[in-house]
Amino acid sequence: MKLKNSNNRRLVLSAGFAAVVLALTACGGTAASTEPSESNKRIEVEGAMPEPADPSTVKEYTSVASIKSDATAASLVPKKIRDKGVIVFGVSPTAAPTTFVSTDGHSYVGMNADISRALGRILDIQISHKSTTFDALIPGLQAKRFDAAIADMGVTLPRLEVIDLVGYARGGFGIATKVGNPLNIGEKTMCGHKVAVTLGSTQAVTKGPAYSAECEANGKPAINLISVPNQQEMYLQLRSGQVDAAYTDAVGAGWAAKQNPNEVELGARIPGTVLSMALPKDSELTPAVVAAIKHFSTLPEYKEILTKWGMESAILDAKYLDSYKEIPSPPLAPQPAK
Repeated sequence: MKLKNSNNRRLVLSAGFAAVVLALTACGGTAASTEPSESNKRIEVEGAMPEPADPSTVKEYTSVASIKSDATAASLVPKKIRDKGVIVFGVSPTAAPTTFVSTDGHSYVGMNADISRALGRILDIQISHKSTTFDALIPGLQAKRFDAAIADMGVTLPRLEVIDLVGYARGGFGIATKVGNPLNIGEKTMCGHKVAVTLGSTQAVTKGPAYSAECEANGKPAINLISVPNQQEMYLQLRSGQVDAAYTDAVGAGWAAKQNPNEVELGARIPGTVLSMALPKDSELTPAVVAAIKHFSTLPEYKEILTKWGMESAILDAKYLDSYKEIPSPPLAPQPAK
C-alpha cells in the first residue's frame, strides 16, 4: 500500500519509527465493541485484533463516541450482518499514519482505524479488525474471511473486476529516498535503481512496471523493483541501503520522514487516485458502507480525524465518495510542503 503464521507472531519496533509498530501477536485475540450506541456487550470474533479495555490509556487511539448513528445508513445493513452483530474489516497494520499498531503493542490505530470505527457508530454496529498482509486482502474477501477491508487501497480496473471499492479519502504516491536524495531519484528518474514496493500494491503491480517499461523504451536500464511484505520493511531496507528508494504512498513516506528526519526524505509527490474500502464483488453491504461514508464526510469528525493524522489534503466532498464502476478523478489537492 498480513496473514497470520508462526513467523509473524512477534513485535517489531524500529528506532525512529516508534509509532510504526507491527504486532501480529494480536491475531487470535478477542474483538471488542467499538463504542456501540445501544449496548456494551462484546461479540467475540475469532482471530480479531483486541480493542483496548481502556482506550484512554492508548495515546494514539481516537474516540468516536461523539458520532451518532444514522437511521438511513443503518437501515441498509443486510439482515445477515445485522444478525451477526459485527462487521469484520481486514486490515494490514504496518503503514503509519493510516494503519498501524499502537505503542501498547496490540491496539489497531491510525486514520483507517478511526474511519472504520466511525462507520460502526453511524451504522450502529460493532466493528472488528483482522490483521493480514496487503496482498492477502482481496483473497480474504473472496474467501469470506472478512466482510470488508480498509488499507489505503487505490482504485484500479483489475480490482474493480473482482471487488467493490468505496472511496473514503484522496490518495497519492510518493518516492522516499535517503536525506538529500543523493541519487536524484524521482518520478521519472528511477531507471536502473533498486526501488522497494509493497507486495500487491498498485506501485508493485501496475505503476512500477509501467515506469520500468518506459525506461527500457527510452534505452535506459529497467527499474529493479524489490517487493517487500510491508512498509515497515520498506523503510528498514531504505535506511540500511539495501534499496535506493521506496515507491509508496505519499502520506506514509511523509510520516516516515518526520519520524526519522536524519535518514528518510520524501523526494517526490505524485497525484494518485482515491483511497477505498474493499468489499466482495456486488456485496449486499456495499450500499450501507457508501451511505455511511457519505454521511461521515459531512460531519466535523471526518475533517478532525484526517487532520489529526496529517491528511488534510486527503479530505473529499461527499459527491466524490461512492462505490466506483470506473477509476474516479477527484480534484487535485494542493501539494503540502515537504
